[in-house]
Formats: sequence, structure tokens, C-alpha cells
Amino acid sequence: MAKKKLPAPRLQLRWMLSAADPAHQWECHYELVMPLRGGDIRAERIGPRGGKLSALKELAIPMKPPTLRGGKSTPCTCPFKGTRFYDAPYRDGAHAQWDAAALGNLPLFVIAPDGMAFSHADDLKKQAAQHPTGHKES
Repeated sequence: MAKKKLPAPRLQLRWMLSAADPAHQWECHYELVMPLRGGDIRAERIGPRGGKLSALKELAIPMKPPTLRGGKSTPCTCPFKGTRFYDAPYRDGAHAQWDAAALGNLPLFVIAPDGMAFSHADDLKKQAAQHPTGHKES
């Protein structure tokens, strides 16, 4: 799913290359994303030369400092097969699930470095299909 089509409000775990720490290649930003309405001053942006830029449609509010990850493999991509998947940092992923429930079951997404979005709800369905539960007949 493209990031542009995501619902707001939502919680997201957004991966990007790390500029902060040379020992870690990736950082994951845990954010609450709120929609902005017309006339909301938070949507206004000014360019480097003082000119007005297009208005923001969403506001991403950091929930905590970024989580850092080392390694050569790109988040949300299997290094062996190249398949794509929901790749949340362990602790932040658990906190995001708890926070989503506490905030009225907000949707939760992981955003890959290339902008592709992975839904937590879709990941749960995929896991359930791979590991169905039920009793065996005798």
C-alpha cells in the first residue's frame, strides 16, 4: 500500500537511513499521525527562501526517539528472497500495539524506507493463515 493512501489518524513505525549514528544503518521513527484541516496553522510551511510551500495534509508527532538498527539488510525486505513484510522493531512494535488499543484501536502501519506501507491488521491475518488453530479430529 502506498503511504499517500493511509488513513489518519494512525500510528506508524517509519524506517529511514540513519544519519545520526554511523554504527547503525537504519532508524525507525514511532509516530502518531494526525490529519490537518484547511486553515490549520500547523499545515503551513515556509521554504528556505521565505516562500510559501504547499500545505501539509498530516502532522506526524514523534512518540519517542528513533530506534536504531545495524546490519546490511533493508527493513521490510527479506535479504534472501526479496519478499516484502511487516517489519516492526520488537519493543516499539509491542508498544504501538498497546497504544493503538488504548487510543480506540487506531490502525497501525510499518513504512518501509521506499515508502511502501504494511498494515498490522494484514500481518495478523497473514500469520493466522500460516498457523491456523483448530482441533484435529480423532
